Amino acid sequence: MSMESDLNPHEKSMQFLREVCNIDGIELLDSNSIYKILVRVRGRSGRHYEVEASRPIGLFLQTPWTTEVTGAAWKRDFDSENSRGYTAKLCLNIHENKEHLPVGDRLASLALSLHNDIKLAMEIPLVAQFIVCPREELYQVFTFQEELVVTQDMIDESAHEGNPQHVLDYMEEDREVEFIDFLPDFWHFDGDDEPFDLDSIQTNWFQDISDDIMQRFD
Repeated sequence: MSMESDLNPHEKSMQFLREVCNIDGIELLDSNSIYKILVRVRGRSGRHYEVEASRPIGLFLQTPWTTEVTGAAWKRDFDSENSRGYTAKLCLNIHENKEHLPVGDRLASLALSLHNDIKLAMEIPLVAQFIVCPREELYQVFTFQEELVVTQDMIDESAHEGNPQHVLDYMEEDREVEFIDFLPDFWHFDGDDEPFDLDSIQTNWFQDISDDIMQRFD
């Protein structure tokens, strides 16, 4: 029996995520915690994304993982408190019909979508708004929503008026991202000269999960 077959679904999904993060432009960071997973993505637009999945600390809690996407014009804007103000939240989430999948699978799908952010922007307007927003303007943006861009001034003004609820309501309405199809040419995006190198991820488990997802979600 192979070591791979001994892995539980979470471990298998994390193995899959690590293989996806071997692709140039997608990086799995060491979060120093089993309750937090961090992935950095460079989009084809030149913009950068940080995807964080987290869950409450506790071995016996069954609380599901939650994900948050933050965007930046420059990669280094993620790395210090001074420049962190030039990042903004993007209200994106995996479609609720796919939330039962292991967290590694969901993060891999989200990372691959953001890696091809130009295509994603044609389907989700808030991504397009983020891509074209100048870096200096990002300093005033709190989050990109489907219906509007929420700025820090809007939050401050609502709080001053004692009625921030209408802004908070928007902040809770994340735009859902469909799970990407695992098709044979999935790794070859339009405009690429060559498909991504799959040599490092040709495992039996990868093939099994690909076939399974195609059957259930295609």
